[in-house]
Amino acid sequence: MKLLNKLSTKNIILPLEAQNKSDAIKKILTHLQNNYILKKTTNLLSYIENNEKKNSSAVGRGIAYPHSTSTEINELTCILALSKKGIDFNCPDNQLCHIILLTLSSKFEPNEHRKYITRFRNMIKNPNVRLKILESKKTINIINVIQRWEDDN
Repeated sequence: MKLLNKLSTKNIILPLEAQNKSDAIKKILTHLQNNYILKKTTNLLSYIENNEKKNSSAVGRGIAYPHSTSTEINELTCILALSKKGIDFNCPDNQLCHIILLTLSSKFEPNEHRKYITRFRNMIKNPNVRLKILESKKTINIINVIQRWEDDN
């Protein structure tokens, strides 16, 4: 699975301006709605927020992977959001999240996101890739960093 099969400049938010976890998720879902990927976001927002209350999607090192299924989509949909100042996602290491990869799976393939997140984790654990993504000023620069990593891997 190629990361760029699901990521493009239109589904990268740079910078994500959010005050907290709920605001961040709402802005990411609104971005998907504004790009005509979703029609409604209220139920998804509620579902993701409830999941976050039970178990934070933050994995540490400033990264969170919120996820849900949606009846509005037919295939895995991903959106990458980068926060310069960081957002409190209740990370196990108490760091603020700067990298948020929200994934939505179709109801027909509810576990497809796991392969994608695994590939993304393999990429983002490379300190040079991570730094270049975090320092990027434009979404096309992020695409180029990911493309170079995928070409090498």
